[in-house]
Amino acid sequence: MTDRRRTRPSARRSPAGFTLIELLVVVAIMGILAAIAIQAMARYRQQAYDAAAIHDLANAVKAEEAYYATYEIYVSFTANGPTNNAVPPMVISGTVQLQMTAATESFQGTATSTRGSGKIFSYDSVTDTFVSN
Repeated sequence: MTDRRRTRPSARRSPAGFTLIELLVVVAIMGILAAIAIQAMARYRQQAYDAAAIHDLANAVKAEEAYYATYEIYVSFTANGPTNNAVPPMVISGTVQLQMTAATESFQGTATSTRGSGKIFSYDSVTDTFVSN
């Protein structure tokens, strides 16, 4: 006599998609990575704005020296970007605040960016050095 057992369909089915927990874990990991990336991007943006301030200060130093070579006098001025400075001629970037103070035979300059790290970059023509505070 043969044993005839019924074969029932399996109660367990193979998974066809992701579970809610798996999806939540993936979303949480993506959120953590996004938070890290946003912080890094903010630091990079501040550094870029600081670089613009340094660049504008270096251009102002060159403009002062060129003006002195022509007229034998240094010029004091304050400029907030974005603007074109007439004397000495130069362009100031959008977020940069630049101040040049002239003496008889020397000058000093400072620059900072309103969106940068808050550092103030300085130049002294006597020592010919750039410094950040």
